[in-house]
Amino acid sequence: MEASKANGRLDEAVGLPDALLKRLRAGELWHAVLLVGESSQVERASRWLAQALLCEAPRADAPCGRCRSCAQFSAGSHPDFWASGDEGLKAGDVEALQAWLATKGHGTRKVYVLRGADEMTPVAANRMLKTLEEPAPETYAILTAQSRQKVLSTLRSRSFTCLLSASPPFLSTDPTSIAVVTRATSAEDPSFAGLMERVIEWTQTWQSGGATPWELAASWQSIAKDVPAEDGLLLLAEWLRELMRVRAGGQAERFGAWEEAVRRIAPILEVEQYAACVQAVMEARLRLQSHVALLLNLEQMCVRLREVTTSW
Repeated sequence: MEASKANGRLDEAVGLPDALLKRLRAGELWHAVLLVGESSQVERASRWLAQALLCEAPRADAPCGRCRSCAQFSAGSHPDFWASGDEGLKAGDVEALQAWLATKGHGTRKVYVLRGADEMTPVAANRMLKTLEEPAPETYAILTAQSRQKVLSTLRSRSFTCLLSASPPFLSTDPTSIAVVTRATSAEDPSFAGLMERVIEWTQTWQSGGATPWELAASWQSIAKDVPAEDGLLLLAEWLRELMRVRAGGQAERFGAWEEAVRRIAPILEVEQYAACVQAVMEARLRLQSHVALLLNLEQMCVRLREVTTSW
């Protein structure tokens, strides 16, 4: 029961419509789905949906964030997942996808994401038609677009269009973070031992302006060195959301063991500043998936965090 309730909240956070979620849970998802919304929002939703489809847990609990498939997905090494590298696929990208689809999968399903379906070249779109018309069993296509009208009608007719909710990106709990926060706030995973205390200290150093962006980036890389980079940034984003929640007058929900620190730190920034900081962290996490060098990526994030605290 609790797992179902939790998944209900997480599903809502990525803005996916009820019709899609019901089919997903029932194992009756359409073979091709077109997600339409703001770029960062469709990116999060497409990754959540792909992970849920590949997850080894029961459908009601997917994505669980704990199984081998979820671990591979989070690490960016899932052999049955393919995603276009940039928005606006060209014919060569489609050929690469079709070659990947022709290979034998490692599990029971294969999932691919085509980013920027509204920016595809006509040649690439036409080459995709047969692939969408004749999908292999247990193969799912997730297309993303910012404008439904700009997607060729032939592609729209071969996929189910889902308009994502207009909730602000990044402000709701990320659907893949629940397992990360659980590991960080319990004593079961030694790789997270003492990490929250170091996160709190790092937050205070950043907010006080006592370090340069490069020093902050190097410090973050050091304190989170024992956990995957994406997990570390998810944890930081959830910590900032907790501070934002308390700053807005709410209660500490996910970091209760550190409630004293939450209440001490939360008043330092305004709600809007915390929201901008959450976005900066989540954008850094997205850049990791584009193979941006970790330290450079972290420095860009810290530059933005410093800007938020000094320019408002």
